[in-house]
Amino acid sequence: MSSTKKLKPDSDQSEKNSSSSEYLQGVEFTEKSRWTDLQLKVEGKDLYVPKSFLTLVSPVFRLMFESDFNEKDLDVLTLPGKIYEDVLTFLKCTHPGTRLKATYDIVPKVLPLAHEYQVKWLLDDCAIAMVMEMDVSKVSSTLMYTDSSSTALATKYCNICIMAEKYSLRSVLGRFIQIFSSINNRIYKDLPEFKEISSEVKYRILQRRLDSIEKCI
Repeated sequence: MSSTKKLKPDSDQSEKNSSSSEYLQGVEFTEKSRWTDLQLKVEGKDLYVPKSFLTLVSPVFRLMFESDFNEKDLDVLTLPGKIYEDVLTFLKCTHPGTRLKATYDIVPKVLPLAHEYQVKWLLDDCAIAMVMEMDVSKVSSTLMYTDSSSTALATKYCNICIMAEKYSLRSVLGRFIQIFSSINNRIYKDLPEFKEISSEVKYRILQRRLDSIEKCI
């Protein structure tokens, strides 16, 4: 009668799995660990990250660390002009061990960094959050009346559009044009924020209005 031989667990593989789990779960960025080999200095404060992580996330960092740039062999990288909390939030959004969701509240923090470091999927997540924030259902409930609440909402949407134009987020611009072509223009035409929006977007709003009128004739 043959006996079944029990397989011993692969200790090397178990150790590797344990290490991977530790890498994904023990992410703080504010403290050194055995995984971190790069110190980021932002506003005089320190953040600690693995170069390999930044290389995977961002083609900009990949080029920086894998090409013959001065930063290639650096252990400390200073990020001038950046805000510490914004960089920390950006890291939390992009690291697989944290993957903070890009909600609208944090879009102003991470969108400029996602654009600068060319993190396309985070740009897409920011765009989704911005589109969702411009709720089409509020067109009939709020944005048809010239009162303080509609002015405040229109101002907010204009600021979203300004961000979208700056970072070329077409889906966000499409939602803005959809909404503003169907609401009372007295709500927004004199807003300082609306005046900052490009002539191209304003033209597309006007064109959509005219198309709607023609369909009703």
